[in-house]
Amino acid sequence: MPAGTLPAVDWLWANLVLLVGSIVQGAAGFGGNMFAAPFLVLIDPDLVPGPALISALAVNLAMVAREKGDGDWNRVWPALAGRVPGNVAGAAVLVALSGDALRWFFAITVLTVVALSASGLHVRVTPRSLFAGGFGAGFTATSIAIGGPPIALVMQSSDGPVVRSTLARFFTIGIVLSLATLSLFGRFDGDDLVAGLALLPGTLAGFAVSKPFTRILDRGYTRSVILVLSASAAVVALGRAVL
Repeated sequence: MPAGTLPAVDWLWANLVLLVGSIVQGAAGFGGNMFAAPFLVLIDPDLVPGPALISALAVNLAMVAREKGDGDWNRVWPALAGRVPGNVAGAAVLVALSGDALRWFFAITVLTVVALSASGLHVRVTPRSLFAGGFGAGFTATSIAIGGPPIALVMQSSDGPVVRSTLARFFTIGIVLSLATLSLFGRFDGDDLVAGLALLPGTLAGFAVSKPFTRILDRGYTRSVILVLSASAAVVALGRAVL
């Protein structure tokens, strides 16, 4: 079924999922699609990556407008340089895989991203690490609409406002590049755009109420919930591919 013709019940569930994901994204600066994408795949696989990236673009544009003055462009540019080849690699995977193979890839990649995020790995911020984080973000964003963890691992030692503002700038430009790459590879079309626009009510509502949740996220509780729920949804998706 084309993503642009979602049944009403699926549309409602997808918007509820993105409402929660946008609260996470607005409060932490990343993690929205890490939470939402596995559930969107269960609702309708065609919602990932294109429509989910439209939702993410809206959130990050709002983040750029809200988080003024704290972004570090010196960190954005090396990460964007890595994102371009990462986008191409992610789109190539989408073209090469289909059906159950794509579900396997999605589930395994989500579980890998969850494991990296939960590992407590600390990476020193250098142009090289930013390039590598940008490549990983481009690859996972373009293939499964989850671009946050690879670059967030590099940025995690920075202050919250700097992380949110810098990542919002990186994601905004990077998502546009991902959508352009998907379009060139024939994996983003009018139906995907319509579906993405249909997801904006939940997306924007979640962002609108996200600011107070920064206090909860700063205590570390929500991150654990995101990891558990994302891993659970990925396991379900993997089970569907097996069965």
